[in-house]
Amino acid sequence: MPTILRDPPVRRRRFAPPMPPALPPASPVQVAPPGTSLAIRLSTALAAVNAIGGLVSVLYPEVFRDDPAYAGNARGTFAVILVLAVPALVLAMRASARGSLRAGFVWLACIGYMLYNAILSSFSLRFNELFLVYVASLSLGVASLVAVLRCLDASLLARRLSPRVPVHAVAGYLIVVAVAFALLWLADIVPALLSGGVPASLRDTTLTTNAVEVIDLAFTLPLTLAAGLWLWRGRAMGVLLAGTMLVFLTLEAISVATDQVFGHLADPAQPTWGIALFVVLAAVGALPTVAFLRGIIERSPATRRA
Repeated sequence: MPTILRDPPVRRRRFAPPMPPALPPASPVQVAPPGTSLAIRLSTALAAVNAIGGLVSVLYPEVFRDDPAYAGNARGTFAVILVLAVPALVLAMRASARGSLRAGFVWLACIGYMLYNAILSSFSLRFNELFLVYVASLSLGVASLVAVLRCLDASLLARRLSPRVPVHAVAGYLIVVAVAFALLWLADIVPALLSGGVPASLRDTTLTTNAVEVIDLAFTLPLTLAAGLWLWRGRAMGVLLAGTMLVFLTLEAISVATDQVFGHLADPAQPTWGIALFVVLAAVGALPTVAFLRGIIERSPATRRA
């Protein structure tokens, strides 16, 4: 039989697929969430409006047409807005846009503080040349609050809360503050309801209602109580709300202490016990606020290892 010659088998060389190019190390700066640009634009407008209102109020106190003590209180509040709240808002929103989680609490709290005082100015101060500034601050405050809330991830903040934070102690502080001030305002309101008179806080004033009690009982104190209860129960929204209310309450205590000083300077007959009380409250409130903010881990463990 003829021999059939076959070509030797050709070995196919296996080639490893090309490796993808190495990725650069993770950047410690987080990408700003969607909607941050709108929140920054609205907050910048809010800061500008409040800076104008604060500057005019501090430099030209004659703009107020209220009684000397109440006008002094308003001037003190606008001084805090100009010197503390506006710079804190600008720095916080810039830091938050660069990825800082702690700054988000400060950003939101400063907006809440400006919104709080915009409501007071719009509804309790006598009509003056800054009326449209108050209204603009009220409108921009609401819009900024909604825009910033859309940028903050409550579940991420909860994951980044260090286990070293004394959660129950912080929650207990918020609950005590909410209950204590609710009882304080009700002690002013309920006797007047029962007697058919007016609350003691309205006597010798031109005010028809106490706007501070309205805002606190309707918004501030329920939010503070909810923050404490949700934080105690370990809810993610409790972390976001607790951090915001801690900063807000500390800022508000500083503001009240300052406006009491200005009110006393404008009318020496005004008592000074409120100054010492709110200085103490600001100092006490700063402790859980700092502890909570420091307990927010800015970078994830994977990012830190990278």
